[in-house]
Amino acid sequence: MAKQPWTEEKMNKWLKQGRGQGELEGYRPWLTTQDYPSNGRSSRIKGWKTGRIHHFLSDIETRYFYLLEFDGALVWDIREHYPLIDIEDVLADCWGDINWNNYRDKESGTQYVLTVTFLLTLTNAEGNKRYIARSVKAAAELEKSKVLERFELTRRYFAEKQIDWGIVTQHDINVTRAKNIEWVHSAKNLNDGFSTHDVSRLKRILVEWLDSSHKSARDVTNALDSQFNLEPGSGLLLFRHLIANKQVLVDMDERIDLGKPVNQVVRGTDLMTDGSEMRDAVDR
Repeated sequence: MAKQPWTEEKMNKWLKQGRGQGELEGYRPWLTTQDYPSNGRSSRIKGWKTGRIHHFLSDIETRYFYLLEFDGALVWDIREHYPLIDIEDVLADCWGDINWNNYRDKESGTQYVLTVTFLLTLTNAEGNKRYIARSVKAAAELEKSKVLERFELTRRYFAEKQIDWGIVTQHDINVTRAKNIEWVHSAKNLNDGFSTHDVSRLKRILVEWLDSSHKSARDVTNALDSQFNLEPGSGLLLFRHLIANKQVLVDMDERIDLGKPVNQVVRGTDLMTDGSEMRDAVDR
C-alpha cells in the first residue's frame, strides 16, 4: 500500500478528533497503533494512573511505561506521543542551522508534526505540578543523523519551554523489572470473579499463608484455589494483585519464580500499604 501524503486536511482532522489534547482519561495520543507500522511490537495497555488505553509502538516504549506505572510515585499523568504543535512558533528564531524542508511532506508541503514519546506530569506532596519529557529510542537509532537532528529540535523546544527533556534507550531499562511489572499489571484492579468481601478475606488468608509456608509460591496459590473451591488460577491472580499493589513485596529486579519456596520469593507483606514507593522511574 502506498504511503498517503501528510496534508493540512489530515492534520486538521486529527486536531478536531482531539489528538494531543486533554489529560488523564481524556487525553488522546497524536499517534496510535493503528496509524503507523512499528519496528517492534505495538501495544495497547490500560493505564493504572489514567484509566485509559495507552498506545506504544515498540517494546522499549512499553517497558518504560511499565516502570513509570509501578515506580513513578510522583507521576500523576502519562501522555504518550505528545505533539509539538507549536514548535515553529517556539523556535522561530532558532532555525538558522536547520533545513525546515526536511520536516515537510514532499508532495503536499505540509509541515510534519514532531512528537515526544512521553510528556509526564509530576506532582509533589503539596499538589504542585511540573512537567518532564522523555524521548524513547533504540540506541542504534541514535547513530542516524536524521534522528539526532530531530532530537536537537526537541531539545531546543523543551529548553525554551523550561521543561526537563532526556533520551531513554534500552540500556536505561531493567528488562527483568519491566517484565515482572508486565506480569502483574493487569491484576492491579480485580473487577471480575470476586466480590469485595471475598477479595478482602482471601487476601488476608493468602498473606498469612505466604508469611508462614515453606512451600513454593505456586503450591500456596494452588492450595488457595483448592481450599476455597475457586476457579483454577484465582490464587495466582490474587498473588499478582498483591504484588501490583505492593501489599506483597518481592525483588522486582529478579525474575519471579513461582517454583521457589515462598521465603525466597516474598520479601515482606503489608496489607496496610498505600502502594507508594520511594524510587522513581522518571530519574532513569
